[in-house]
Amino acid sequence: MSHSYDFAMIGGDMRQVYLAKELADCGFHVCSYALCKEAVSHISPEETPVVSASSLMEACDAACIVCPIPLCKTGMLLNQTANNRNLRADAIFSYLQKGQFLFAGCIPDDMKTEASKKGILFYDLMDDLRLSHFNSMATAEGAICEAIAHSPVNLRKSNCAVLGYGTCGKTICQYLVGMLCHVCVIAEPEKELAEALSIAEKTVTLTDFQRIAGRFDFIFNTIPKTVVDAAILKNLKPNALIIDIASAPGGVDYEAAKESEVPAILCPGLPGIYAPSSSAKAILETIKSILKE
Repeated sequence: MSHSYDFAMIGGDMRQVYLAKELADCGFHVCSYALCKEAVSHISPEETPVVSASSLMEACDAACIVCPIPLCKTGMLLNQTANNRNLRADAIFSYLQKGQFLFAGCIPDDMKTEASKKGILFYDLMDDLRLSHFNSMATAEGAICEAIAHSPVNLRKSNCAVLGYGTCGKTICQYLVGMLCHVCVIAEPEKELAEALSIAEKTVTLTDFQRIAGRFDFIFNTIPKTVVDAAILKNLKPNALIIDIASAPGGVDYEAAKESEVPAILCPGLPGIYAPSSSAKAILETIKSILKE
């Protein structure tokens, strides 16, 4: 089946903007739809032949559809800021047909089921170990930038708590230890706690976190459920700063944080803010590898 475009960028942040340029520079016919507001100053016909699709239907007439990481920002809404109206991610599936490729990150299970029924060749980019690791590096660097920018306390030799020891938690720990921070990992599975001891000074369970929460200058949360609740917030030191990189809605009780006047910052999409060009190159290599296979 022939299509109007080789690739379509639908939604997303500056990562998709740079990715569109990378693909166009490789000679592919590329269109975009609902890219982020900042895209206007980065993509123009004079610089690169990326076509701005007039509708979602037009954008979906491409052999390969590339959507954001993560695909959805809240519920079923597409992760995008270009349109004033809300755009449902599942609306894309109504235009896709058997044999088309769909690339996105953190695709909800019900959408994967729908794609399978229609014969769409979908790939969750966050299932790629290399890209997931690269994403964790960009996320860690962004989280550290946010911490430095919003705290009156030096990060170096500060007391830092890292909640969760998955891919992002591990990478944040490595960066913080490299900056001579005193790092404590808070996690639940015994295996994660045992592994974290190889790099962190201390590990404790989530249950015990409330008891020692007042020791920390910085708290980096990676757990996508409310783990920093009102009880913990009351125990924090006055200048403590929370950097929350967990998927929406985050891992902090933000209403309680506001009442307690504890600075808590939800930081979604850090790779798209701090390293969009490098992240786009990593996504491109992953897509090329998948298509080659």
